[in-house]
Amino acid sequence: MADIKWASDSEVLTRIGQKVKEWRLEMNLSQKELSEKAQLSSLTIQQVEYGKGTSVRNLLHVLRVLDRLDFFELFFQEKQLSPVEYERMMKIHSDNERKRASSKKNKEYDTDTDNAPLW
Repeated sequence: MADIKWASDSEVLTRIGQKVKEWRLEMNLSQKELSEKAQLSSLTIQQVEYGKGTSVRNLLHVLRVLDRLDFFELFFQEKQLSPVEYERMMKIHSDNERKRASSKKNKEYDTDTDNAPLW
């Protein structure tokens, strides 16, 4: 399965189950041992491995025992800004800065020749 986004739900669950089984066997654990360590029933482990589905919580228990929580690493990656996005963000930030009127540099232009204010 080259592109997972085009796979059906059952295909994805089957692939996850195959990986769980592969990782369990690498650790030389039986389904019963894994179920005991994950505090789940043997039936739940079988369902996961056969791609029958399970809750995310149960999958987390299994992956924790198998030391494979990195399976979810993609969910927690911070988005990297491209240089264009960074520049756009900086421009928006600078545009939102508080604007202030500049001070008057030459007060002689504030009044008429007879010292009457220019209104």
